[in-house]
Amino acid sequence: MKRAPRTARNPLFAILLGIGVLVFGSLLAVVTWFWQTWSSDLVRHARDAPAGDPRNTFPTPYRNVRPEVRYVGDKTCALCHAGLAESFHRHPMGRSLAPISDAGSVERYDQAARNPFEKDGFQFLIERQEGHVFHREFCQNSQGLPVPLQSVEVHYAIGSGARGRSYLINRDGYVFQSLLSWYTQPGAWDLTPGFQVPEQFERPAEPSCLFCHANQVEPITNTINRYRQPLFRGYAIGCERCHGPGELHVQAQQAGNAAANTIVNPGRLSPALRDAVCQQCHLQGESRILRRGRQQFDYRPGLPLNLFWSVFVRSSDLADSESAGSHTEQVYVSRCFQQSQGRLGCISCHDPHVLPESDHRAEHYRRRCLTCHEKQGCTQVVSLRSATVPADNCVQCHMARTGSRIVHRAVTDHRIRRKPDADGRPQDSPRRLFPGEIPLVLFPGDKRGPEDDGIAHDLGLALAELAKTYPPLSAHVNPIALPRLEAAVRTAPDDVPAWEAYGLVLWQMDRKSDALGAFEAALALSPEREITLTYLGVLTAALARREEAIAYWQRAIAVNPWCSAYHFRLAGLLAARPNWPQALAESEAASALNPAAPEMRRLLITCLLRTGQEVRARRELDMLLSIRPREREQLREWFSGQIRR
Repeated sequence: MKRAPRTARNPLFAILLGIGVLVFGSLLAVVTWFWQTWSSDLVRHARDAPAGDPRNTFPTPYRNVRPEVRYVGDKTCALCHAGLAESFHRHPMGRSLAPISDAGSVERYDQAARNPFEKDGFQFLIERQEGHVFHREFCQNSQGLPVPLQSVEVHYAIGSGARGRSYLINRDGYVFQSLLSWYTQPGAWDLTPGFQVPEQFERPAEPSCLFCHANQVEPITNTINRYRQPLFRGYAIGCERCHGPGELHVQAQQAGNAAANTIVNPGRLSPALRDAVCQQCHLQGESRILRRGRQQFDYRPGLPLNLFWSVFVRSSDLADSESAGSHTEQVYVSRCFQQSQGRLGCISCHDPHVLPESDHRAEHYRRRCLTCHEKQGCTQVVSLRSATVPADNCVQCHMARTGSRIVHRAVTDHRIRRKPDADGRPQDSPRRLFPGEIPLVLFPGDKRGPEDDGIAHDLGLALAELAKTYPPLSAHVNPIALPRLEAAVRTAPDDVPAWEAYGLVLWQMDRKSDALGAFEAALALSPEREITLTYLGVLTAALARREEAIAYWQRAIAVNPWCSAYHFRLAGLLAARPNWPQALAESEAASALNPAAPEMRRLLITCLLRTGQEVRARRELDMLLSIRPREREQLREWFSGQIRR
């Protein structure tokens, strides 16, 4: 006869066994939670997370990572954390963006600060009047008198002023960056980095530009630089960008409950998750690709950054060893970081709540260095260490300030080099690419491999972006990007960014008809997508499909009426039709938005002549001669030829 299981014969044993299973299960759950929370293995986290929105699916004890948890704003945080809130808002992060009327004045407006100043034949003047600031541009006529070209009011100061400031212009929710910036180190005004005269006041402030300076903005879908108003929620970077939304935490405090896991403390996260909080802004890379289905402001502290972004950098032997990469990239190649086994992170040296006073800054960072190097300190002779200003300044030797690609700027070298005298040695130049070699790699802190879901897709987009940014690389990069993008649109036919990147690569490979099909597929999915409309406007014109090009530019203007290039392109197509009255209207709009652009004024003059307005055309010619004084004879000859036609 078969014997009954022991549990059936002994009820007490069954009870004890059940209790044991329960205790073991609870212990296992605690261990699992601890491992998931504190492990530095970011890759395991990313692979274990089920498909879908990581804010809902990633295994974390922190409840405020969920997308439905709302932000409460810094004023609410300050009700309980007044001291921290006050000191943080003296920190550069807490002063990253402000309305002009509220921005602390760090600029000067006198002649000693190069106000006004001249650049490439144009004069620029910055004026502050009763809390309003205006950026003005002039050229000179043949008598040497200033001729006003443009005057814009700037509405927001972007940057704390510690290194400099740029300025934003709000045009009915369309945000642009001004041509003029303040540089604190030389104490002078100059052009904003990347601007080339006469590109005037028209650089769109895209979400990727505002992400690291604005606390929260809400981009309007399918537009390049339009946002829901009121534009900014909290202006400068706030408490919740590092700690996550505070709604649950506030509710728990108000109810008198223990607020466990309702707010993220970055210092208690695993090294990878801790550093991700800083890396959301301080890791630029060569290309940052939003993961499929993610939006700019989806990331929540406490989650892996690579579930939201794939950050690609140049291979180490392909990058200039002296180039100013992001601080995060520099730290990762430092020996200090590599041997710390995750202990060294941004907040090991930088307190995000408090900026050390300048008189005590060297001593502050020296103490941070000595937390690891107290037993084995500096080997340099005391006389040389004492010669630094202030004396015994670790940072001055091992993290010296160096040049950057941005004019008037120096940056701190975060490679923490052991032998600072190596700075004087010649640096190796980047080697040439091998045939078929992929020039980009995932950021070293991201250990996902090529087989991981989505990497091929993101790499394809990054390569297409690289080819667009650096056209000389396109012949090498595009054949590598093409099969990855073909696979991306085949796997996910609703992927608009992949269709756009696919179209760009095909276009650069001179497969214009195929590129047209790719862009049309993207537009069919998002009929008002601004960037796709511009691609189609240019491409159809290149294919001599004029009527289609006209329609695309009209649709682009309907989405964004503030871009002079859209009006100019449309005016040229209408003039070729010819439809001179409509071409004139679009030319006038283009020149009003960008009055220093000579090609726009030339088209305007032509339209005026073709509509019988010679007097106005001559006035516009005088303005054009002021903008291009070195071309006076050629322009007068051109004008005479236009009259004779």
